[in-house]
Amino acid sequence: MKRAGILLFCCLLHSILATAQYKAVYFDYEKMVFGENQPLPAEAHLMLQGDVQEKIELVEIDVFEHAGKDSRLPVYTSIWKRSKDKIQNRFMLPVNYKLKGSGEYDLNIKYYTPIIKSEREHLDKALHHHLFMYLEQVLGLHKNSISLDQNDRQIIRSLNKIVHKGLALYRNRTDTEFEGFSDLVQYKLKQISTVKLSKGKLLFQKETKDEARADYRTKLLNELKDMISSELDQYLNLEWLKLTDNKYIDNYSTEKTKRTIAIQVGFGGAYLSSSGNSVAIGASPFVGLAFPLSRRTSKGKVLNNLSINLGFFLMDFTGANNTIVSGPIFKRPTYIGLSYKLFRFIHFNAGATFLEDAATAGQFNGIEKNVYIRPYIGISAQVDLWMDFSK
Repeated sequence: MKRAGILLFCCLLHSILATAQYKAVYFDYEKMVFGENQPLPAEAHLMLQGDVQEKIELVEIDVFEHAGKDSRLPVYTSIWKRSKDKIQNRFMLPVNYKLKGSGEYDLNIKYYTPIIKSEREHLDKALHHHLFMYLEQVLGLHKNSISLDQNDRQIIRSLNKIVHKGLALYRNRTDTEFEGFSDLVQYKLKQISTVKLSKGKLLFQKETKDEARADYRTKLLNELKDMISSELDQYLNLEWLKLTDNKYIDNYSTEKTKRTIAIQVGFGGAYLSSSGNSVAIGASPFVGLAFPLSRRTSKGKVLNNLSINLGFFLMDFTGANNTIVSGPIFKRPTYIGLSYKLFRFIHFNAGATFLEDAATAGQFNGIEKNVYIRPYIGISAQVDLWMDFSK
């Protein structure tokens, strides 16, 4: 028991020291390589560094899986913003995404500079123009009504898409996302689609019916445009930057992953038998191997933390009437099951134990009759070990 405790403590200490570390990687702008054209570190968080000109205020990196369509979304995005003192001319960009070993990734590093007043005015004018042009296409004007070629929700989604597309090459310093046009705009669309233009005669009494309808139609559309302009201008009243340069690195390799084996050391208990109100439980330290069900960089949180594990308990169990319960093969209770990572290196284990009377343990004759199965649970610490046979 004492030796098992020392081994468990060593595993925990190793895991603590191995966490929360960044590997520094320098990006050479001219050569478009990292370091001296070394592969990117795998299975680790990166701190990407590179030199920038004084006018660069923001740097953004997109990481793409190599396999996929050109329109695929990045698996990870991170940004660096220059501090207000503007002293530093080097960006430091954390990449909190562990790259798979022995693979390839596409990376896009983008550089942004502040826009000037005339560029802001041009951006504002272009967005308003596209939004209003779209409204003219979907609003059908009739003699006594205004119809919507699409329902109000579809129109709102299209208006939001126009804004997002128009700002695709821009970023703001506060990294504020456009949340979309409000319910008030949607309500105004519903109102426009149900109003009778003939009521315009009551608002414009000095005009003819046709003139009153036309003026009422114009009034409603202007109110809608004013609402859209007000909400858009509120969002555009931020400190904006535009994309001025980018470096796209295609098919960049990562380090070759070393072959690892995961060892688990822990303490668990197994249900042995019950008789009336008496339940026999066996408990002991255990040691075994773990095989992850997915890569560490998998997007599935459950699968990413789940492993198949097998091993044996270090001590025999004491069953009912002080009988000694052992197991096959190792002459110790043997287990197989699943483990789930609860926190960093701590895992919860559950599965089945293969048990056998100590008198027949280790014998292959009659093993199918002597061995029986019981459930077990436990807590373990897991550490990855690797072996390198290279020179």
